[in-house]
Amino acid sequence: MKISVVFPVKNQTAKLLKNIRERALPYYDSLGIAYDFLIVYDGSDLENKNLMEEEAKTLPLQVKLVPYEDHKGKGHNVQKGFLAATGDYVMFMDADLATDLESIKKILPEIDKYDGFVASRHCKDAKIATPQTFIRRLTSLASRLLIKMKFHFKGLSDTQCGYKLFRTDLAKAMAEHQIIDGFAFDVEYLYFMKLNGFSVKEIPVIWTDDANSTISHPFQAGIAFNKEMRQIKKNKKNYLLSE
Repeated sequence: MKISVVFPVKNQTAKLLKNIRERALPYYDSLGIAYDFLIVYDGSDLENKNLMEEEAKTLPLQVKLVPYEDHKGKGHNVQKGFLAATGDYVMFMDADLATDLESIKKILPEIDKYDGFVASRHCKDAKIATPQTFIRRLTSLASRLLIKMKFHFKGLSDTQCGYKLFRTDLAKAMAEHQIIDGFAFDVEYLYFMKLNGFSVKEIPVIWTDDANSTISHPFQAGIAFNKEMRQIKKNKKNYLLSE
């Protein structure tokens, strides 16, 4: 079994490289499984882009760059990472490693029992070690309520935690049907799974907020997020694999 891990990143090159070298590589080596890391850094400025390409030369061969020049959002970067994945399973996590790396141990014992796994900061046994600011908590709550009203996902308390794992064939199918480049891509993936009857399990995680998050304008991001959700609903028929 092999797992491909996608790291979507924008202008957090130094942070991601430090986390990969000091935390992610040693941890995944300790698991005793085959893996590779796919870094998708589209949208980064020239300084970060050059740093990434230079420093990547010093990383182990299982760390690969997936460069694009489209300057789109996080959803685009995850999409391109999924399409480039070669593992039996593919997952993504954020550059700040906000979700505890140990979370994978909750997935591995039953990885073949579900089509996907979704990390949650809000379900039973989850823990938020460092909370977000009041404004970000407020916008996050509003988003969760909107998602619940629009999509009625069962058994999912947190669609937006940046830590998810899927069978690679499913991930590629979702990426091929994907229309969202921004932050609502998680909702798009889960809606695709719901419409086509795929199974998903939510797992509680330990999560630490990154004060230097790339979401610098939560209210504007919330407006864009709501627009993307409307696009997803309008695209319903195009997500169906069979009718």
